Amino acid sequence: MENSAKKNEVFIDDIFDADIERVFAAWTDPAKLMKWYAPDGCTIRFQEIDIKKGGKFHSCISNPQYGDCWCIGEYKEVIPNAKIVFTMINANEDGNPINPSDIGMDPEWPGETLVTVTLSDEGGRTRLQLRQTVSQELAQRTGAYPSWLQMLKNMADLLEHEV
Repeated sequence: MENSAKKNEVFIDDIFDADIERVFAAWTDPAKLMKWYAPDGCTIRFQEIDIKKGGKFHSCISNPQYGDCWCIGEYKEVIPNAKIVFTMINANEDGNPINPSDIGMDPEWPGETLVTVTLSDEGGRTRLQLRQTVSQELAQRTGAYPSWLQMLKNMADLLEHEV
């Protein structure tokens, strides 16, 4: 497994104190996603979510300061307890793709990115590596990178308190 960031990509490498099955479930159980898949102070709701290869999602992260951010995407790969690959496309409430700059986002932000999450067993703990096809510098500048870190921290908290 590649352990370093490539040019023009976000790369996060983290270890969770939970077995791989529980970490995979946190990414693939919509009820669990609702509890952690939004940055601090925000909430997420799904108009549609079908987590399987070829399945689609239509989500909205509500931010009290900036309003709603709609997103659509497709799951390109879902390998149990190993890998999840999906597209993220800025969209409107009706699920139609939109230009990110039309909704006030950084004009350099791409309309579509690909997110790859890989999981590996680390002796009962789980290593998660997340890659997104946008430069880490741009993701830091726009808040996307710190949002990923907050969301993964929220997922760790959920896993820690899950029975």
